Amino acid sequence: LRSGGDAGAQGLQGSPPVEETVALYSGIVTVGADGTASVDFDMPDFNGTVRVMAVAWSADKLGHASKDVIVRDKVALTASGPRFLTLGDEARLDVAVHNVEGPAAAYALKVTAAAANVHEGTLDLKEGERRSEHVAIKPQEVGEITYDVHVTGPDGIDVARHLTFDVKPPAGDIKRTTVASLKPDGGSITLSSDLVRDLIPDRTRINLSVGPTAALDVPGLLTALDRYPYGCAEQTVSRALPLLYANAVAGELGIAPDKELKERIQKAVDRVFEMQDGSGAFGAWGPSYGDLWLTGYVTDFLTRAREQGFAVNPIGFNQALDRLQNFIAYAQDFDKGGEDRAYALYVLARNGRAPIGELRYYADTRLDRFASPLAQAQLGAALAMMGDKTRSERAFATALDSLDTGEPAGSYAYRSDYGSSLRDSAALVTLAAETKVTTVEAPRLINVISKAYLNREYTSTQEQAWMLLAANALSEQAKSAKLTVNGAPVVGSVLRSMTADALNRAPLTVANEGDSAVDAVVTVIGAALTPEPPASRGFSIERSFYTLDGKLVELASTTGGNGTVKQNDRFVAVVKIEAKEAGGRVLLVDRLPAGLEIENPRIVDSGDIASLPWLKTTAQPEHTEFRDDRFVAAFNFKGSTARSADTGQAGTPAATAEAKGPAETATLAYIVRAVTPGTFVHPAATVEDMYRPQRYARTAAGTLTIKAADQK
Repeated sequence: LRSGGDAGAQGLQGSPPVEETVALYSGIVTVGADGTASVDFDMPDFNGTVRVMAVAWSADKLGHASKDVIVRDKVALTASGPRFLTLGDEARLDVAVHNVEGPAAAYALKVTAAAANVHEGTLDLKEGERRSEHVAIKPQEVGEITYDVHVTGPDGIDVARHLTFDVKPPAGDIKRTTVASLKPDGGSITLSSDLVRDLIPDRTRINLSVGPTAALDVPGLLTALDRYPYGCAEQTVSRALPLLYANAVAGELGIAPDKELKERIQKAVDRVFEMQDGSGAFGAWGPSYGDLWLTGYVTDFLTRAREQGFAVNPIGFNQALDRLQNFIAYAQDFDKGGEDRAYALYVLARNGRAPIGELRYYADTRLDRFASPLAQAQLGAALAMMGDKTRSERAFATALDSLDTGEPAGSYAYRSDYGSSLRDSAALVTLAAETKVTTVEAPRLINVISKAYLNREYTSTQEQAWMLLAANALSEQAKSAKLTVNGAPVVGSVLRSMTADALNRAPLTVANEGDSAVDAVVTVIGAALTPEPPASRGFSIERSFYTLDGKLVELASTTGGNGTVKQNDRFVAVVKIEAKEAGGRVLLVDRLPAGLEIENPRIVDSGDIASLPWLKTTAQPEHTEFRDDRFVAAFNFKGSTARSADTGQAGTPAATAEAKGPAETATLAYIVRAVTPGTFVHPAATVEDMYRPQRYARTAAGTLTIKAADQK
């Protein structure tokens, strides 16, 4: 059974719990002759109620029982605060001390963080008395920070709580790319921590690539993919696919040792099967809305993973291949499109299951109808794997001509195959190199790809994944450079991914000792210390708050100022987005101030907006997440002119035609409650086209103050 909670495995990407979760298991124990069994548990620091559950069985009987048990110290200590923090927050930690069985006395309260005192005080407690203390906490850096709360008193009483908060950056990632040419016979480049002066050091990586294929920026692409925080099927595969071939450079880049890489890939393999439906197809965010191009992409990844020795569920894998084979067997003729069937044929060929007659038919009579260079190249690669060299070379030549006569590699149009001309160029190089088709001029294509990439402010996960595969396929070319790193000779290209701390300890200098110039690309990817201003490129976005009866709440934090609300107040957060051009796979992210919490309608009825008659939402998201620190919604804007790649009919998810129709809009809402007093950063809400990432919009960021319920 595939089951789980809100967003399934995506919850693993959220903030860890502030306090350690109490979930202990004894394993199977044998009942004694007297019919009883004794089990001991080492409890963590905890005050509250736990449920003890037992299941017992014999050859012909089965039974179970459970009971709630109070666990507490003589002096009970509880602490409550927000679920996470953002750099710049000043929150209130409420510490409650209840003298349940201790003597009447003065008890010392001490709060520390990173061995530094945050608060010290004394509480005079009578027997049975309960008192609270408010402690101000303000994180100084991003990452996990632990506050240790201790209460000590007479008779050896010493109770503690350890609260770990995940401190988020106040703004999103920024990417900066610098390109240099190192002259022959000693031209050099030196990197230092000055590159990250206005960024958060712990959240920033400096990536360097020097050599013949430097412009492909392998370290920068891997860093960008690794930081992407969401996980639909395409993004899960795009992050893991290049790692199949990353072992050769893993040590240089410092991305992960071999064992950790394998664990990440295996988790991705297991994860995508959670998004497979009963027919064998894969959906973008779950086992619904099966997408056949995406099914080809996921099955391609699973095929490559099997070839590398990873454990791939044989039942699910064969179901995916069967789905692709059935699709080819029953596919109707088409006038233009065919991207999904080309991918299906390629994957079937890689698994020895492609119908050679179908391949030759498409190559001989329908090659010019396939709408993308990638589809034509996939037919060529499939034919090469089936031993038909002549038709394979003709298909690759057609793909090259399509690249030359189509859109420039840096341009964008809506495409339902998640692609762009840059992605197609990188994929064509990859497939030609893997199948050893010599008619493809790889060096010329690499120039086209690198120029398009370096002129981009943003790239999609598809583009990043296929560029990394292209770099791997051309790795032999990178061995011709003669370089030194801090004076030591290096064979081939130099690829490095470093932290600011590492550069502080030892600046890095790379010199070119060869007789021809080589390129050097420096990419800095990190989180900014200060939020960026509002922006609107292809989208507009507006965020507002209302009372539950529909009255607008003027919160200055939504427009860049400081807003104020009161603890326990509830509001409806309403986000409106408009795509100025129809079509696209759209992701909306509304980050919360740490003092607010979403009332998740999947968990509590009070979070259901259907009970608000004044509120009219205008779109049904394909996927939503209610995380501790943000609300996430994904849409598939198909566009009014889109056609199906399967049938040529309008309105299906597998649309292939370019969509330039009227604007599309969406209005979403969710309910929040003010929970923790304090002053909190209110990060910007953002919307982006995931596969045309130069189209995005961002609201202003601000500050939200939450007053205590008893504060005037």
